[in-house]
Amino acid sequence: MTILPENLKNERTLLPMFSSFMKEFKVNQLFRKCHMNKKKGFPVKDVFQMIFLLVFTQKNVAGLLQSRHPLFQGKKDTLYRFLHKTSGSWRKLLFLLSTKVVSEALLPFTSLKRYTWVVDDSPYERPRSLKVEGLSRFYDHAQGRFSRGFRMLTLGLTDGATFIPFAFSLLSSHRKENQLCPMDASVDGRNKRARLRKESQEKAPDVFFNLLDGALKHCPLVSTILFDSWFSFPALIRKCALRGLSVVCMLKNTPKIYYSFGGKVLSLSSLFTRIQKRPHGNIIGSGVVNLNLTGKPLLARIVFVRSEKQKSQWLALLSTDLSLSEDEIVTLYGKRWDIEVFFKMVKSVLKLTREFQVRSYDALVSHTSIVFIRYIMLAVIARRNTDPRTFGELFYACYDEIQDITLMEALTLLLELLKTTIKQILVLSEEKVKELLIYFVNSLPAWLREKVLLLNCES
Repeated sequence: MTILPENLKNERTLLPMFSSFMKEFKVNQLFRKCHMNKKKGFPVKDVFQMIFLLVFTQKNVAGLLQSRHPLFQGKKDTLYRFLHKTSGSWRKLLFLLSTKVVSEALLPFTSLKRYTWVVDDSPYERPRSLKVEGLSRFYDHAQGRFSRGFRMLTLGLTDGATFIPFAFSLLSSHRKENQLCPMDASVDGRNKRARLRKESQEKAPDVFFNLLDGALKHCPLVSTILFDSWFSFPALIRKCALRGLSVVCMLKNTPKIYYSFGGKVLSLSSLFTRIQKRPHGNIIGSGVVNLNLTGKPLLARIVFVRSEKQKSQWLALLSTDLSLSEDEIVTLYGKRWDIEVFFKMVKSVLKLTREFQVRSYDALVSHTSIVFIRYIMLAVIARRNTDPRTFGELFYACYDEIQDITLMEALTLLLELLKTTIKQILVLSEEKVKELLIYFVNSLPAWLREKVLLLNCES
């Protein structure tokens, strides 16, 4: 008999939820497309299910395997072999699953125009480790100190309500002096495992474009990308523009980066002193600059915003889409916060760095991919439970009613404005004005004429 606490009610709830997710998005077929097939023993889906549901049972591996109703009949070694030696491509699996989720589950809730790419990195800390493959020393800008582990560079898609991760890379340092543990040299350099290891030691901008190019192949219609000041270099922005993407980002106030404005090359601080400023409001002002000092010009709008923490200071946002207004640029950049919520969720709730203390780089990639898929499932469930469009016909009936009210109010304003304008300019009598309005109404399309006649009857 075991004294470990049981949470069977939670497990019974999870299994149907997980099975429904696997069936709806055909995850087993995606396993086969990514060449994740079993060689012997338990099927891939059974081992995947065990690791996937582990965090929701509030138990560790040993505790779950010893429970009276285990989710998995295998041994602990089976799980670790799955993490260390799974063939196939986890990155391709994430690409395929995320694309399927966005197109089939989320697009009915919102239009494609609302979606934007978001890229950012976050610390993947292993502070007590010594022998983790690829372990490096990196500077954590949020904490202002050096840490052990990796930089988790992540690319995702958001519409402002739901964030879906598309790809990631656990970055080791590209500098030899910061590499604390080398990569496994015995891995065959011709396979995907070796390419991931090589990619992890490249510079972050190069890896960023590897992830972005892969994502654009699967979801090419999203044309905007957001990132913070750590990626907002003119060279990187130009490369995004060459891929047909408009960029919205925060700028770093540094004297090393220059912008062409009014025929002069200026730093961001100098540019701030030259723009026309507003006396009130959170938006101080804006200016259109050229990011390409040599060659074909690349125009962008820089918007200066008052800092919330200190009103005397300012922040600068850049957009390469000149059709966006200042307010639209600020609102659009606000969607970038979704990736910060994602990082907090996978680390604090889904146990990204605390569930398995593995040493192999392959196992780190496998487990991180599973954690990302957990988040995708939770994101879909949360959206379906909170979005009012899931109410079906009731939502659309109310929506149509609101649309009619809005249209009637607009027609009222237009007719009153037309009547006032005719009286002022043409100086006509009331009878002549009514004749002109009747002639105008009769010339309208039938569906609009009925609404106008109804409006006249109500008034």
